[in-house]
Amino acid sequence: MKLSILTWNINFMHDHWLKRVESINSTLEKHINNTDIIALQEATLPFSNGVDDIYKFLKCKKIKYTTGSEFFFERDFLYKKINEVFPKYDKIITNIFEYLMDKLLFMCGYLFSHYGEYMKTLYFSHPYVCIFIMCLCPLLFIGSWFFIGMVTIVNQNIKTTVKSKYVGRALQISEFVLNEREIIFVNTHLTPGLNESSVEKRKKEIKKIYEIVKDNDISILAGDFNETPDGFVYKFLTKKGFISTCLSKKGYELKTFPTGKLKKCIDYIWVKGNSVDIQDVIHFGNEKDTDHKAIKVVLDIKKKIKRKKR
Repeated sequence: MKLSILTWNINFMHDHWLKRVESINSTLEKHINNTDIIALQEATLPFSNGVDDIYKFLKCKKIKYTTGSEFFFERDFLYKKINEVFPKYDKIITNIFEYLMDKLLFMCGYLFSHYGEYMKTLYFSHPYVCIFIMCLCPLLFIGSWFFIGMVTIVNQNIKTTVKSKYVGRALQISEFVLNEREIIFVNTHLTPGLNESSVEKRKKEIKKIYEIVKDNDISILAGDFNETPDGFVYKFLTKKGFISTCLSKKGYELKTFPTGKLKKCIDYIWVKGNSVDIQDVIHFGNEKDTDHKAIKVVLDIKKKIKRKKR
């Protein structure tokens, strides 16, 4: 039985966001009807319930989707606190808060459309300068993290509930049965950066993820792992029996970043489990969409062979 999976970092904090989101919608509309699971990272998540007003392709009736924040608390947690502190006025306060956050989202979107890549470069190259600017404009910079998260989109034919989990970074986990096989799927986005601190964080994150999936019949990890094939994460997963779908099918890893001038592979779809054939692997997308290429794979999930008793 076929299972098609797509992973894509659509990078809210990159340049030209307001134009790029139109191109992202157009691209994903072509895949939404023939893809079983779509895992998006660095997506824009408004505080109001209008995420499908940003991503028009989510209005497709054949899919269901779940969003998850990359910040340290979820939106529902904040709403719960508002209800506890202001029980009589929680609806009014919530509506006012959402209105203000929607305005802040537009300001952040405008800022990233014009200066997104410059701000990212500044953050990684000169963090102290970036921190100083953040102190001058705390709402625009710190507030931006409220809007970054991930979206896991599942075809309604797959009976599952997507759950969020925190392992130092946010994950989205989906468990389901396909062709009598128990499958766990993880949409992940590991800590970025090349410094020692970032590398150590990724080590801890991938070890925690492995503890979550290690006992499943079939485990699938998809997302932006922020590490090349010579890094710890790649070697760790390989040692634990995971197969990189691109390497297995193509014989080499597809470069996924940056789209304007591809230099390295940091996005992957990994699979672990017996009797899983990788039938097809493609990658697509360009700088009009985001700075990452999307990866799409088609897996053939076969039933377990039952051994006859002697």
